[in-house]
Amino acid sequence: MGYYNITILPSAHQDMREARVWYRQHTEDLPKRLMQQIRLGIAKIRATPFAYAIRYKEVHIANINIFPYAIHYLIVEDTVVVIGVFHTAINPEKWKYRA
Repeated sequence: MGYYNITILPSAHQDMREARVWYRQHTEDLPKRLMQQIRLGIAKIRATPFAYAIRYKEVHIANINIFPYAIHYLIVEDTVVVIGVFHTAINPEKWKYRA
Protein backbone atom coordinates (compact mmCIF):
# COMPACT_ATOMS: atom_id res chain seq x y z
CA MET A 1 0.00 0.00 0.00
CA GLY A 2 2.59 2.81 0.26
CA TYR A 3 3.26 5.15 3.11
CA TYR A 4 0.65 6.07 5.67
CA ASN A 5 -0.03 9.60 6.83
CA ILE A 6 1.23 10.44 10.32
CA THR A 7 -0.57 12.44 12.99
CA ILE A 8 1.22 13.01 16.27
CA LEU A 9 -1.11 14.04 19.06
CA PRO A 10 -0.10 16.93 21.35
CA SER A 11 0.19 14.48 24.24
CA ALA A 12 2.83 12.51 22.32
CA HIS A 13 4.74 15.73 21.54
CA GLN A 14 4.66 16.46 25.28
CA ASP A 15 6.04 12.99 26.04
CA MET A 16 8.94 13.66 23.68
CA ARG A 17 9.62 17.07 25.25
CA GLU A 18 9.70 15.54 28.72
CA ALA A 19 12.11 12.81 27.59
CA ARG A 20 14.42 15.39 25.96
CA VAL A 21 14.46 17.46 29.17
CA TRP A 22 15.33 14.40 31.25
CA TYR A 23 18.19 13.37 28.93
CA ARG A 24 19.46 16.96 28.69
CA GLN A 25 20.20 16.79 32.42
CA HIS A 26 22.72 14.03 31.72
CA THR A 27 24.49 15.11 28.54
CA GLU A 28 24.03 17.47 25.62
CA ASP A 29 23.97 14.94 22.79
CA LEU A 30 21.46 12.45 24.20
CA PRO A 31 18.31 14.51 23.45
CA LYS A 32 19.35 14.80 19.81
CA ARG A 33 20.10 11.07 19.58
CA LEU A 34 16.78 10.24 21.22
CA MET A 35 14.86 12.34 18.71
CA GLN A 36 16.76 10.76 15.81
CA GLN A 37 15.71 7.31 17.03
CA ILE A 38 12.09 8.42 17.49
CA ARG A 39 12.02 9.88 13.97
CA LEU A 40 13.50 6.66 12.62
CA GLY A 41 10.89 4.63 14.50
CA ILE A 42 8.07 6.78 13.13
CA ALA A 43 9.44 6.40 9.60
CA LYS A 44 9.43 2.61 10.00
CA ILE A 45 5.90 2.69 11.36
CA ARG A 46 4.79 4.91 8.49
CA ALA A 47 6.11 2.38 5.97
CA THR A 48 4.88 -0.79 7.72
CA PRO A 49 2.38 0.07 10.45
CA PHE A 50 0.97 -3.47 10.71
CA ALA A 51 4.42 -4.93 11.44
CA TYR A 52 4.10 -4.06 15.13
CA ALA A 53 1.93 -5.98 17.57
CA ILE A 54 -1.27 -4.71 19.11
CA ARG A 55 -0.62 -4.56 22.85
CA TYR A 56 -3.89 -3.19 24.22
CA LYS A 57 -7.23 -2.22 22.72
CA GLU A 58 -6.26 -1.35 19.11
CA VAL A 59 -2.94 0.26 20.05
CA HIS A 60 0.27 -0.94 18.42
CA ILE A 61 3.61 -0.49 20.19
CA ALA A 62 6.96 -0.07 18.44
CA ASN A 63 10.09 0.00 20.58
CA ILE A 64 12.74 2.44 19.45
CA ASN A 65 16.42 1.53 19.20
CA ILE A 66 19.00 2.34 21.89
CA PHE A 67 16.60 4.12 24.28
CA PRO A 68 14.02 2.50 26.56
CA TYR A 69 11.04 4.15 24.86
CA ALA A 70 8.17 2.86 22.77
CA ILE A 71 5.88 4.60 20.31
CA HIS A 72 2.20 3.86 20.89
CA TYR A 73 -0.09 4.36 17.91
CA LEU A 74 -3.41 3.58 16.28
CA ILE A 75 -4.09 2.93 12.61
CA VAL A 76 -7.12 4.83 11.38
CA GLU A 77 -7.76 4.18 7.69
CA ASP A 78 -4.64 5.50 5.93
CA THR A 79 -3.30 7.39 8.94
CA VAL A 80 -1.06 6.39 11.83
CA VAL A 81 -2.03 8.33 14.94
CA VAL A 82 0.79 8.50 17.49
CA ILE A 83 -0.86 8.74 20.90
CA GLY A 84 2.23 8.50 23.09
CA VAL A 85 5.95 7.96 23.38
CA PHE A 86 6.42 6.25 26.72
CA HIS A 87 9.36 5.00 28.72
CA THR A 88 9.13 1.21 28.77
CA ALA A 89 9.19 1.12 32.59
CA ILE A 90 6.19 3.44 33.00
CA ASN A 91 3.02 2.23 34.67
CA PRO A 92 0.85 0.67 31.91
CA GLU A 93 -2.21 2.47 33.27
CA LYS A 94 -0.83 5.67 31.73
CA TRP A 95 -0.79 4.04 28.27
CA LYS A 96 -4.26 2.67 28.60
CA TYR A 97 -5.61 6.03 29.69
CA ARG A 98 -4.52 7.56 26.37
CA ALA A 99 -6.25 4.92 24.26
